[in-house]
Amino acid sequence: MDDQRTVAEVKPQATAAERFAEQLRGLRAAVGDPSFRKMAGRSGRISHTTLHEAAAGTRFPSWETTREFVRACEADESEWRLRWEDAQRTVVPETVVPETSADLVPVASRALTVATPQVITVARRHWWRWLAAATVVAVVVVLGIAAARGRGRADAAGGMPSSGPSSGASDTLIPGDASRFVGDITIPDGTRVKVKSHFVKVWAFANVGSVAWHHRFLAPAQATGDDDGCQVPSRVAIGDTLPGETVMVSVPVTAPRRPGRCWVSFKMVDEQGRIYFPSRRPVYFLVNVTA
Repeated sequence: MDDQRTVAEVKPQATAAERFAEQLRGLRAAVGDPSFRKMAGRSGRISHTTLHEAAAGTRFPSWETTREFVRACEADESEWRLRWEDAQRTVVPETVVPETSADLVPVASRALTVATPQVITVARRHWWRWLAAATVVAVVVVLGIAAARGRGRADAAGGMPSSGPSSGASDTLIPGDASRFVGDITIPDGTRVKVKSHFVKVWAFANVGSVAWHHRFLAPAQATGDDDGCQVPSRVAIGDTLPGETVMVSVPVTAPRRPGRCWVSFKMVDEQGRIYFPSRRPVYFLVNVTA
């Protein structure tokens, strides 16, 4: 009976498509959730149906589709190219197991069937089990790495918890307040910038608590007044954000006059400079300054 079993198609790339689609949905949410028709109009080169499929995760999108999606959201193409390439590395060609186990025997080996029927039968019976087990292990490893990366980045989200409202008094200035890091919109860590150049770092955050955000700011967590470091404002306003909404925060930066590495971290504060999430790690940007 084992020889007659049909094994379903194995599609490990579906997991990669769904994970990457989640990133695309986060980008779209960060810019106000424009309709796919509006995004297609901005692009002028791709249909709203194709954009919808990319965000749905039904299949892994081509770079051309991803590029037009990113352009329609006015995000950094170079950063998203790296994200697309990283996600694509987890995609493997679709493996289809034939319906009849006899087809599992390579052509060059079929002549051996008459001479060694017992050996071939054993191989047929256990091939699908090996394939299924290998696929499960591969998917678990990929998901584990992705989850670890996500947790590490979320912990560095501007002193903001990645889960719901915190009950600990030391975790938040206001009970019920909570925020989640959505992502880097511009200037991914490690970007090269010229000395004395100007750029704008943009992050996206989601209000996942029960408290509306009003009169909030991002402020540097360390001094940046010397010429050897990046120059940033003493604080940058965060737009009013209701629970369930996403906001983008832009920080204008001037690169130092000497080559090197520039790292600046920020925390969310009120008008008096009090930190909303004192026990959380800050959000930061890191650039390589070149001559």
